[in-house]
Amino acid sequence: MLNQKKQRMIEESMKLFAEKGFHATSIQEIANKSDVSKGTFYLYFASKEELIVELFDYYTSLVMDKFKTIQQKNIDAKQKLVEQMQMMLDLITNHKEYMVMHLQDNIHIGQHMNDLAMKLLQRSFEWSKTALTEIYGEQIEPYIVDASIQLDGALHGYCKAIVMHDLQVDNTSLARFIVDRLDDTFRSMMQNNVEPQISYDQLTFATINQSQNDEVIKKLIERTIATIDLLQLPEQEKKQLKEAAEMINEESNKLEANNVVLQGILLQLNRIPELQQLSSDIATELGF
Repeated sequence: MLNQKKQRMIEESMKLFAEKGFHATSIQEIANKSDVSKGTFYLYFASKEELIVELFDYYTSLVMDKFKTIQQKNIDAKQKLVEQMQMMLDLITNHKEYMVMHLQDNIHIGQHMNDLAMKLLQRSFEWSKTALTEIYGEQIEPYIVDASIQLDGALHGYCKAIVMHDLQVDNTSLARFIVDRLDDTFRSMMQNNVEPQISYDQLTFATINQSQNDEVIKKLIERTIATIDLLQLPEQEKKQLKEAAEMINEESNKLEANNVVLQGILLQLNRIPELQQLSSDIATELGF
């Protein structure tokens, strides 16, 4: 669960990005809108570019958590997909600024965004694969990539139309309509043995490899040390905390990392409120 200040900054920045654009919004404006100091902003985000990456990750995780909750319901598989589509339409209707931000600003912030985009694409594919396989069984397998692309395209197209034209629609009815029309398409492909256009083997999902993962941890450790320097603590205690943070890098790079040691260090960092989110992020990267 996100720290409340961090969540507030993410939510307020999204509104500002939608209103003014990513490039025209300053860090000071985000801090003012979030009722925090500029210094506090830098406790949680190294830059505005890092903030936007976390913003996309935050909202995608929110959607995926809701999808998972629906997927676990004891109801008809097709109805699950309808409810998932409705949930997404409801989210876009209630948070149009998120879609506006996607559409209006051409944001290029380097490899971090590219990595995140690939990660989000993979999560979206895994969701649609699970949903479609539960409905159609093994028969859909040869068409799973084509079907996933069509599902994503239909949902994104309607969301875009709703936001850009400020449409008022019945999300329940629209979700059912989308799923039914896609159902017609998928069943036609399977019944007529249509040749699939894209196979899973052609996809290049860039799951974070070990070197990328090490780089993420390294940056988190650097931010942790920088945050420790700003804390109002005795110098000796700050020195011990920084040494503990540096030990995470050393231990995690070993062939046989000692998880007990790593978890003990994270507990030590986690007792400092200002370091709790960073220690949580590091734990996530380490797979804890």
